[in-house]
Amino acid sequence: MTTRMTAIAWVLTTALLAPVAGAADVQSAGAGVSVRRDGCGFVDAVRFRGREVVRNRAGFVGGSLSLVEAGRGSAASLFADGALTVLPAKIDTVRAAGKAIVVTGAYADATRRVPFTRTISLDAKAPTLAVREETDFTGLAANVAVAEHSLRAALVVARDPHVRMFAFGCAGRAELFRMDMNDINRGGKQLISAPRGHWPYWDLGGVLQLAGSYRVWKANHADTMAYPVSEGRGTPGWADYSEETWGVTVVVDSPASAAPWAVTIDARKGVLIVSPHPESQLPAPGKTLGKRTFAFRLALHETSWPTKYPCELPPNRYRALLKDLAAGRGGGKGQPWILYGPVGTDDIETIIVRERIQPSILLRTLYRGDAYRMQRRMKSIGIQTPRNQPMAQWEKHAKTYLEHVRKKGVPK
Repeated sequence: MTTRMTAIAWVLTTALLAPVAGAADVQSAGAGVSVRRDGCGFVDAVRFRGREVVRNRAGFVGGSLSLVEAGRGSAASLFADGALTVLPAKIDTVRAAGKAIVVTGAYADATRRVPFTRTISLDAKAPTLAVREETDFTGLAANVAVAEHSLRAALVVARDPHVRMFAFGCAGRAELFRMDMNDINRGGKQLISAPRGHWPYWDLGGVLQLAGSYRVWKANHADTMAYPVSEGRGTPGWADYSEETWGVTVVVDSPASAAPWAVTIDARKGVLIVSPHPESQLPAPGKTLGKRTFAFRLALHETSWPTKYPCELPPNRYRALLKDLAAGRGGGKGQPWILYGPVGTDDIETIIVRERIQPSILLRTLYRGDAYRMQRRMKSIGIQTPRNQPMAQWEKHAKTYLEHVRKKGVPK
């Protein structure tokens, strides 16, 4: 009996002392994600179509909670005299559950602990990571409030900073910009920014969602203040970081009900930040936040076009359309339609990949510039297009033309 009890005690002790699983890795639909218990506190690696797009770095903090404690003022004050305490995310357990990773842990230091449960799920059909985190703020003292809550991913960015691009969804439109947008060479003559050699490179941007309104902003780390490029009523719902052959779109599916929140893209440092509670907002007491759940998706894509703002034509069809329009059909031999000089491969790739101009916008511009030649293009698929028709009617014909190109190719 004694021997048996000793054996049982040994088994129980071994089980209690056994280490918790140190990592989890799941893959689906061309994407993969890894989370380590001793990692950054969020995601340590993301792979897409054989490419590593997120990689943890030494000292990188993937999740953090900033707390502020009221000093001599009241808890309802702006905490101007309060000290800021940053709690990094520390993972207690991590396990794979089918196509998902379930993580438990806390934002903690030696004296405070704010628990969280996080699920990172991979879509079975699309390369998309769905992140859902419930954070329990109820244990915070009455005089302590949350000043910021952020999750960060360390992006693997291109060596050349000028191919790093941004996009943000706004009410009825998309804001697209990149670091070299002021330095495009036109016709081999000069750079657009040549008269203003100190124009900034936009390497920082973000979206702030409030209750009923939004703001999209951009900035340069070195010499400009951040300023809004679009703001108004409604919800953007997405932000995007892209390069020429890949990108990731951050989508908040219920942007209004989840407000306030923010997404920041730091292209110089290669950091994507999703903030369930932005630092620009007033600190919120734990009693107010309660057990808060915040959900978002990271949708990976293979081109520079954001998931929520795809190109109207497949790249191969768009290239064929540009070459056809540049050939000067209906005009003089070899007469260009797009630029003042001959249209080469670099020009076409710039229009599609870097400038991300929609084909419908291109057709609209060309119609306004030379309705006669666009009329001849429409006739090639049987559309009779009067040159003096209202633009609203022209848009219907242009949509039909683009649909023909998308399905059957450029008409010969």
